[in-house]
Amino acid sequence: MAKLDQPGGQSSLIAHCTNNTLPVSLFASLSHFLLCSCLYCKEDQESWTSKLSTPVLLFCYLSYTNTNLDFKTRLSALICQADSERTASTQCRTTSLEVTCQGSPDSGGGYFEMGLDNSEDIMGCSSSSTTVEDRVSEDVERANVSLVMWCHCITVAPDVGLNQRTSCLAVTDSLLIIFQMQSKDPPSGLQTLTDSLEIELMVPYADVEAFRFDIPDTCISLKVRSSDKQWFFFSDGQSLKEVYAHVDSLVSRTPSEHLNECSIQQFVEQFLNSWEIEESDSGVKSGLLAHVLDLASLFTLSQVITNSPQRSSVPSDVLSTLHESHTSIPLVMFLTTRHLCILKIDFVALASKDLAEGNRMRSCAKLTRIPLASTLLNPKRDCTDQSNSLAHRFCNGHVLELMAGHDHLAVVFALPHDKFLFLRQFSQFRASLRDIKTIALLQTRKCHLRVSSAVPSKTTQRMKNKSVPQDLQKPHLTLSLLYPGEALIRQLSEENQCPSHLSVSSSLHYLSSLRGEDLVTFFHDNIAEVENEELKHILWTSVLFYKSPEVEMTSCIMLSTKAVYFILDDAAATLSDQAMMWNWHPSEHRNRDFLISFCFAMKLNELQSVNVGLFDQYFRVVGPSAEHIITCLTRDGYSTHHFLQQLMTVLSLLEKIPSPEPSEQDFYTQFGKKSTGKMENYELVHSSKVKFVYPSEEEIGDLTFIVAERKGPQGSSQSFNILFYVLVFQVRSVPGQSGEKQHLLQPKTLILTGTDVFLLDEDYISYPLPEFAKEPPQRDKYCLTDARRIRDLDRVLMGYQTYPQALTLVFDDVPGPDLLCHLTMDHFADEQERGERMQGNGGAESEVQWCIFVPGAESRERLISLLARQWEALCSRELPVELTG
Repeated sequence: MAKLDQPGGQSSLIAHCTNNTLPVSLFASLSHFLLCSCLYCKEDQESWTSKLSTPVLLFCYLSYTNTNLDFKTRLSALICQADSERTASTQCRTTSLEVTCQGSPDSGGGYFEMGLDNSEDIMGCSSSSTTVEDRVSEDVERANVSLVMWCHCITVAPDVGLNQRTSCLAVTDSLLIIFQMQSKDPPSGLQTLTDSLEIELMVPYADVEAFRFDIPDTCISLKVRSSDKQWFFFSDGQSLKEVYAHVDSLVSRTPSEHLNECSIQQFVEQFLNSWEIEESDSGVKSGLLAHVLDLASLFTLSQVITNSPQRSSVPSDVLSTLHESHTSIPLVMFLTTRHLCILKIDFVALASKDLAEGNRMRSCAKLTRIPLASTLLNPKRDCTDQSNSLAHRFCNGHVLELMAGHDHLAVVFALPHDKFLFLRQFSQFRASLRDIKTIALLQTRKCHLRVSSAVPSKTTQRMKNKSVPQDLQKPHLTLSLLYPGEALIRQLSEENQCPSHLSVSSSLHYLSSLRGEDLVTFFHDNIAEVENEELKHILWTSVLFYKSPEVEMTSCIMLSTKAVYFILDDAAATLSDQAMMWNWHPSEHRNRDFLISFCFAMKLNELQSVNVGLFDQYFRVVGPSAEHIITCLTRDGYSTHHFLQQLMTVLSLLEKIPSPEPSEQDFYTQFGKKSTGKMENYELVHSSKVKFVYPSEEEIGDLTFIVAERKGPQGSSQSFNILFYVLVFQVRSVPGQSGEKQHLLQPKTLILTGTDVFLLDEDYISYPLPEFAKEPPQRDKYCLTDARRIRDLDRVLMGYQTYPQALTLVFDDVPGPDLLCHLTMDHFADEQERGERMQGNGGAESEVQWCIFVPGAESRERLISLLARQWEALCSRELPVELTG
C-alpha cells in the first residue's frame, strides 16, 4: 500500500484491468489470500479466467489534489482552452446548431454539456467593445480552479444505462467541470495524466439543476438542466464537504432542499423500524463504497469449466449486483457500534425519481444489518511474506475478507483510504462491544509470525513489524522488556490445563494444548483487544451468565492487565440475543487453519464489584449492565483464592481514580437504608474502587434455617451446625446411543452438618441482587433436593467404577424422624429419581446411593475426613471405605 502512490508503479497490474478495475482473473490468482489459504505459502497457484471486474479509484491519483499547484494550473489551462473553443464555436453557430449543444446522453468521452449564458454569448457575438485581451482575461478568471476532487463516479443515462469510471471533479467560481480518464493505464507522471484527461462535462452553475448529498458525507448527486444524465460522486467525506460548500454557495436552492438535509445517523435510521433503533447503536461517521463478493460461490472449479458463477448461499441483499459486461455495482457500508450495515442502491431507479421526492433514496435502496458480534476479519490476513508484488500491494490497499457467520465475503473498497478507515472503526467498535462475540483462533501454520525468544527485544519487535505490511500492523505499544519472563511463561503453561470433568469444544481443546511462548503469542494474536496489555493469569472453570442462568458452560478465563477475557464453549451460541442473519454452529466450520469460538471481554475499568461465594467455592464479577454479571464456578477454594489475588494485583496497576465528592443526602436517603431488605455483607474496597464482597454470617444463617426447618423441633442443636459446604456434581447414569451407559453431571450443593448430609439446588448467579434488579429472581437461593442421616451411611465407595474420582455414598433406606421429608421428595420426584432413591445405582432395594463427584482434590479429602469423623462419633466405629477398580 505504501508504494501504490508512486506514479507508474502498477502499470502491469492495470494492463489487465478495465477502467481501473480488478478483474476476477486477478482475484482468482489471489483466491488463496482471500479464502483463508495462504497464497505466499503455496507453490502451485491455479489460474482462473472470468470477465467480472470491480472498478476502484487507485491510490496514485490522490497525489494530484488541491495541494498540487502544478496539477491545478494544468487543469485551468485545459478548462480555459475548452472554454475558448466553446466560445469560438458559439460565435459561428446557427440557430439549428444551438439546439445540439445542449448535450447528449451518450457516454462517449469529450462532449460538452453547456447551457447558454445569455449575457456572455450576446457579448461574444455582437459586442465590438470588448477587446481580445479582456476576453482572454475573463476566460482565465473563469478557468481558475478552486477545488479538485478525485472520485469514483457512477453515471446513469436513459439510453446508455449505468456506467462507472474514475473521474476528477474541478470547480471554479463560474464553472463545474468533470474530467474522465481516457487511458486505461495509470499515469507515469503529471504530463501523462493531463494528456489522458478529457472533459466530460463543463457547465455554468446557472445550469445546475441539483447538486446535493444523497448520502451524507458519502455521495453527492449532480443533475444539469441540459441533460437527462445523472452523476453520483463518491469520495472522502472532507473533499465532498468542501466541494459541496463551494458549489452550494453559487447554486440557488429552494428552502425545501435545505429542510431535507439530515445527519448520517438519521440517514441510516430512516431504513429501520422504530423498534429496531437503539440509542446505543450509534457512531456512524460516513459510508464506505465497496464491492462485496461471495468467494465461496465465485471461485469454484465448476465456474472455470462453465464460466458461470455458482449460486451463492449468502443473501443477495449483502452482495454486489453484476451489471452488464459482468461489472460489479458497489454497495455502501456503514459501521455502527453494534452492526455492520450494508446499503444496496438501485442507481437506475434512483436516477428516475423526482428530485423533489422526500423518500427518494428509501424507495430505491435496502439496508441490511449484520451484528458486529458475528462479524470477523479474516484471521489469516497477517499471513504474508515480504512479497512486493503488485497484486499483493493491491490487496493490501483495497481488498479485505470478512466472515459473517461462517460465510466468507471479499470486500473490495472502491476508494483507497476506505479499507484503513474500516479497519480502524471495526477494531474500535468490536473492542467496545458488550456482547458475546465470535472470534477466530488461528492455529499454528508455516508462515505464522511468532516471537523468537521468551524475552523479545526491541530489535525483535522492529523485525516483526517490518515483516508485516504497514496497513496490517496492530496498534500495539512496546511492551515491557521483562514481558513475558520465563517464570510467567512457566506459570501460564501450568495454569492452562483444563480439568477433565469440563466438556470442551474443538477450539477450547486446541487452546488447552498450547504451552510456553505459543500461549502468549496466541493471546496477543487472537484475544487481546486493548493496547499494551500483558497476560497474567489463566483459569479454567464453568461460568454462568446473569441473562441465561440455566446454561452452565466451560470457559477459559484469561486475565490481563487491562481486561478479563472469557473464551467460551460452543454452548455460548445459544446465549446471544441478537437476531443472527446466518443460522450456523461453530462445528459447521470446516477451515483447517483456524477455529471459531466465542469470547466475552470485560474491561477492568468496567468492573464494579466481585462477590465471593461461601468457602470460596465460586465468585461473581459484576459490571455496569446485566450482560456484565458472570459467576465463575471454580468449585475449588484454592483456584478462587489465587484468581482473586491476581485480580487485585492487576487492579493495582490501573490509574487511581480520585474519590468523588460526598453528596448531600436527604432525610429519606440517610435514614431509609436499613429498610431495603438487602443482606449486609463484608466489603473490601480496593484502591481501584472495585468492591470485593464476602459472605456474612447471615448467609450461613440462611442455610442453618433450611436445615432446622427440615429437621423439625425434635432435632438437636448439634444437628444444625454446618460443618462443610462444597459445590459438587451428582453423577447420574443414563442409557447411551450405543447401549452403553453415559454419565451426566448435575450441579449440586452439598452441606454436611453434625448429623446429616444435604443436597441442594442453588442459584449461584442471581444473589445478591444487582442494583438494577426490579423484582426478585424466579428461583430461591436454595432448594433442598435430598437429605440423609449420617448414621444411615453404610459405606463409601471410592475409585473409577462409576465415574473417575467420584465418591459413592451408600445409605440404608431407613425412615428416620424426618419421614415427612422423604415422603414429600418421593411424591414430587419423577419415576427415574424415585427408582434411584429406592434402590440406587445397582444397589440393594434397601439402599440409596449418592454418586458424588467433588472436583477439588482438597475438598474431596476434607469431605471424606469429616464424614468419617462424624460417622465414628455417631456409630462408635470406623466408616467402611471400599476402593473400586
